[in-house]
Amino acid sequence: MKSKMKKLDGTARQIDIEMPKEAVDQAYNEVLEEMRKTAKIPGFRPGNAPLDIIQKNYQKDAEDEVKQRLIPRAYQMALKEHNIVPVSYPEVSDVSFEISGVLKFKARVDCCPEVNLKKYKGFKVTRKKVSVDDQEVAETLERFANMNADFSDTDEPLEKGQFAVCNVETFVDGESVSKERENMWIEVDKEASLLGMGEDLIGLKKGDTKDIEVTLPETYPDKKYAGKKATFKVQVKETKKKELPAIDDEFAKKMGKETISEVKDEIRTQLLMRKEANEKINMKNQIMEQLLKKYVFEIPASMVKRQLKVLMDKAESDLLQRGVDKESIESHKDKLKDQLTREAENKVRIYFILDEIANAEKVVVEDEEIDEWLKGLAVSYGQKHEDVKKYYEEHNLLDGLKEQLREEKTLDLLVEEANVTEKS
Repeated sequence: MKSKMKKLDGTARQIDIEMPKEAVDQAYNEVLEEMRKTAKIPGFRPGNAPLDIIQKNYQKDAEDEVKQRLIPRAYQMALKEHNIVPVSYPEVSDVSFEISGVLKFKARVDCCPEVNLKKYKGFKVTRKKVSVDDQEVAETLERFANMNADFSDTDEPLEKGQFAVCNVETFVDGESVSKERENMWIEVDKEASLLGMGEDLIGLKKGDTKDIEVTLPETYPDKKYAGKKATFKVQVKETKKKELPAIDDEFAKKMGKETISEVKDEIRTQLLMRKEANEKINMKNQIMEQLLKKYVFEIPASMVKRQLKVLMDKAESDLLQRGVDKESIESHKDKLKDQLTREAENKVRIYFILDEIANAEKVVVEDEEIDEWLKGLAVSYGQKHEDVKKYYEEHNLLDGLKEQLREEKTLDLLVEEANVTEKS
């Protein structure tokens, strides 16, 4: 076999491959022999028809089968010959094939970039000195109390801090612009309600109705109504008063502890762990920023394209969930693409840098580590470990998870070896 490699833009490579006549003849005869075993030719029992008749009747099928067998084989041989590690499927073109002749074709493929490791230990990073004060514990405890609050009906006029259960319909220029929202809970508070409308409910009682006029913000998801005056027709169906539980040992028992002091200690511990975890993420980000500045090399365009699609899909999904209409998203798609391209390139580049460091440090992820991660995921989603593991197996996600955990272990190593300055 003959092959010649040519460098293209970035990490793309083109390989011109030629399989010799002998290999083509051998493969072609093998295919004809296999076809003869099952071929149905008038006047001959299966397996007895002459090869020239088989060839005459099945020439196109035989040629296609030879190409399907020889092209992948020749491509793999060429990769080894030129020491190419591909990161994309090959684009095969210019296939030239004749019976009793050579097989020629071109294969274009993106390959792994060369990353020449430099010093990667001892990066200078800063971390905040973390602590948890009594006020943070108290605020968290208050949030827990709010989550466990009871709501009782009241016949009195609504006061600030109470709640109204309403049916709400929105009108712009006298035209209804949204389906009536039923049983919508509105807190009677300007800062805690949709467009501040909660303040206008003060003094209303069950059964009352009111038209509330507001100016829609310029950032309103539906651009054709942004900045316009809108009227909310509100019908109060129920009025509620929030009653917070006493923060005492009885409340602690609902939280799974014996005393409120134990609850506070647990809150302090969890808040501290969260802050420590955030600081570690911050240090990892600092290290990745320095790695990206230190290592400049060409990256596979196909991987950037795939990563960009992932980021674009996520961004569009997030915008839709925030209420931005599809038309607005489409009109800003090019701008969004420009913003995310650099992020996609950085993600691909950092993947290769960390992979090379992981190879140098012999970072390995054991099956037990993957299993522990899946157990943690199962707990956080309230699922069975076996079900989560089965999902990852059936959707071929385990290899990606293994790469993700290997990357995290490599960053953990770099954090451990970093020169850390602590600041208040």
